[in-house]
Amino acid sequence: MMVFVDVAGVSALAVTVMNLQGGRVVLEGPPPQVPRILELFWPGLDRIEVAL
Repeated sequence: MMVFVDVAGVSALAVTVMNLQGGRVVLEGPPPQVPRILELFWPGLDRIEVAL
């Protein structure tokens, strides 16, 4: 199974989470690119938790 995630998709996720009034988002089993892109472009964004 091929899964493609680009920076624009992760960017939309990050911006959405940053605009939430509180809480956090937990991603369960995302493609391996997602945590790498998050760490590269939003290193301090702790409102997104990646559960592998």
